[in-house]
Amino acid sequence: MLENKRQLIMNKPDPFLSRQIDLNLNLGQGFGKQVLERDLIPFATSVNISCGAHAGDAAQIDQAIKHCKEYDDLALGALISYPDLLGFGSRKIQLDADELRATVLSQLGALSVLAKTSGYEIQHVRPFGYLYDQMQTNYSVAETVIKAVQEFSKWVVFIGPSSEIVQEIGSWTNTRVALEARYDLRYRNNLSQVAFDVEKDSDMDLEEISRRARDLVYKSTVKTIDDKEQDIKFDTIHISSRLRNSLELAKLLRGMILKPLPLRTVDYEPYLSEFI
Repeated sequence: MLENKRQLIMNKPDPFLSRQIDLNLNLGQGFGKQVLERDLIPFATSVNISCGAHAGDAAQIDQAIKHCKEYDDLALGALISYPDLLGFGSRKIQLDADELRATVLSQLGALSVLAKTSGYEIQHVRPFGYLYDQMQTNYSVAETVIKAVQEFSKWVVFIGPSSEIVQEIGSWTNTRVALEARYDLRYRNNLSQVAFDVEKDSDMDLEEISRRARDLVYKSTVKTIDDKEQDIKFDTIHISSRLRNSLELAKLLRGMILKPLPLRTVDYEPYLSEFI
């Protein structure tokens, strides 16, 4: 009996030992001489540079890329969105498949040129705003975006919400998908995310938001709006820059993860079958 108990203790994972997780951060969302989110870069392992569709001008985007050179081992990627400067990417814009494909490819192409002048290649792509929200539930939008990303490069990682739709399309298009978890958003029971509400979410209690981060890192769970604890699959956690205590939370989150893992280290082997 004692031996059985000993074995159970040995097999039980230590809640204070986290697995390898990527931490991704949005950059380049200012204009002119603004330098937004720069203080958060030291805590990220992957950065998503705005492509200018929802925020950021060419000079700001170029400056954000250059800031990344100050840090070692950062994976650089693209932050794509609907063309919506007035609404910061959050308005419910509708594009047909051809229009959506074209805007995704044009954003990736423009960022790719700027990145190359600083010695970077785009290594991942993440949607933003309403486009991000749609990819949780809209199969057509998710398929169009992921296929467009594949046209741009078959080797980039696609960061998307932890959604069955994203996983399914990623699988049959042979796309390297990194599922994302969020501590700044609330979750429904089906693990779809409730859109960010400035009044409810931007000034949240530090203790509550810290609990969400700990649940993700140590237990891979989220508490839903109905107070249920749900398991969630993810490879990366988004570092939010729109909370009052964003910097404090970024420090806390980075301290929880013993070996942060940049997205560019994702293994290629499972995705090589069609090229061998």
